Amino acid sequence: MSGVSNMANLHDTFIEFNDIIYLSPTKKAELRTSRNSIRDDITKYFNEKRDKHTVKYKGQGSFSTNTCILPISGEYDVDDGVYIFGKEEDRPTPQTAHNWIYEAVKDRTNQNTIDKNTCVRVQYARNYHVDLPIYYKTTDTENEFFYDSEDIPELAHKSKGWIQSDPYAFRKWFDGEASGKDQLKRIIRYLKAWTDNKSHLKLPSGMVFTILAVEHYVPMDRDDEALLKTLENIQGAIDDTRSWSASYSCYRPTIDTKENLMDKYASDTRKKNFLDALDSFIISGRQALELKSKKDACAKWQRHLGNRFPCSNIQEDDKDLAKTFVVPDVIRDNKSA
Repeated sequence: MSGVSNMANLHDTFIEFNDIIYLSPTKKAELRTSRNSIRDDITKYFNEKRDKHTVKYKGQGSFSTNTCILPISGEYDVDDGVYIFGKEEDRPTPQTAHNWIYEAVKDRTNQNTIDKNTCVRVQYARNYHVDLPIYYKTTDTENEFFYDSEDIPELAHKSKGWIQSDPYAFRKWFDGEASGKDQLKRIIRYLKAWTDNKSHLKLPSGMVFTILAVEHYVPMDRDDEALLKTLENIQGAIDDTRSWSASYSCYRPTIDTKENLMDKYASDTRKKNFLDALDSFIISGRQALELKSKKDACAKWQRHLGNRFPCSNIQEDDKDLAKTFVVPDVIRDNKSA
């Protein structure tokens, strides 16, 4: 499709959309300040009350991979891993570990601090929160991120107990795969914006789309084409209702590599919702790339990416459009998007 110069090119509109959904430097700085204050609270608590344990921290999640977006709700978050170091015989229960962290941060804000199954959440009035997953390790290292492939951290899960989990290993994997690929990171943000706009469908998580995007990314000169090609590749890989060779699966690239993240979205309803939404997105993308009017093409994308997709800013010359034929709003299989 590249090189068809008289067809609508919405690369600049996608770049503008990226700027709209991208977490601004000001908001990032605010999150870092809050995160660092929380770290100070926890360190102080351990210095004063936990003589058998030490504590360190590692950022994780989309904030650390620079793929986070500003949700439509306006509420954003940061995940900051709290790593407790101690001897095996001094390992607390997951609930006790949660109690320690809750006690350390409960007065950080005037909002309710929440003790969740997998983290302690510190809420801020300015429409964001900091999630604190808690890990235990029996060995420490001097390197910056105390990474040790032999001593896998264990997450304090209140209902499942201590379970192996290494989000930093995932971050290392992602950094290696996405190094120098700014377009790939934008594609991931577009996919997250799509799922946010279609939140009623309960589409897969940001982690799932991060993995799928990395595995099926197709670099192109234009973001609209790259997004469509990547979506088509994802569909070809996971939509087992269309191809016998497809597998409705997405496995973690790091521990636990045997965990199929798609199992959570495998009920008949959720699977159908996801695959139907994916197909509709692809149909609209194909139509958008076949249209000559940028405004018409933009409307195709906007249906899936939401009203924040900036169609109102598009300028085009009506005289040029008048010289071109009108492309029907259908594709060959007669489906309309």
